[in-house]
Amino acid sequence: MPKVLPEYKEDAKRRIIEAAMDVIAERGSDRMRIDDVAQKLGVTKGAVYWYFKTKEELVGAVLAKIRNDIQKIEFDSYYNRPFEETLMQMYDRYALTDDRQRAIFFEAFALATRNTDVRHATREYYEGLASTFETAIRKERKQHFLQTQIDDRRLALMMVALYSGLQNYLLVWMHQEEIRDLWLEGIRILLKPSEVRSYGEKKP
Repeated sequence: MPKVLPEYKEDAKRRIIEAAMDVIAERGSDRMRIDDVAQKLGVTKGAVYWYFKTKEELVGAVLAKIRNDIQKIEFDSYYNRPFEETLMQMYDRYALTDDRQRAIFFEAFALATRNTDVRHATREYYEGLASTFETAIRKERKQHFLQTQIDDRRLALMMVALYSGLQNYLLVWMHQEEIRDLWLEGIRILLKPSEVRSYGEKKP
């Protein structure tokens, strides 16, 4: 019988996920072993397998945690604030400024090309991010503060693409302040009604 973590099931899973995040950030997902996670927790690897049957399942749980954290935004706290300010706060709160989270994010992409479970978890992460932006957009449009005619879903997906691309820049090229400025400028371009045209439509 494995040495099971003494907490309730959800608390035990949370501790395992946190330990896995540390290991992935330190060694990468390919080199992460269940033994490493168990060692961080001071338990046997059987205790970890009690909650997660495979390493890939554990990596998926790590991504799910990041996604769920993003979806915990309380939009009421942004009520009647300028939309740009709301989006800057969202970016500051959930940009991959934490080295551990950034390492996990890009490790997951590499693993997703080879594992369907991780690919599904990565897709769910993006879906969660898009849903978060879409919720903010719908609230803004309901209050009649948003004038662009771009479909809410498409606008949210474009914001996610901008966010994701800027995280790449942050990893290898630019500083955080440069990235924040680009984020704000990109959002302003997306929200300009005068700039919205169908594909192929020429400027007057």
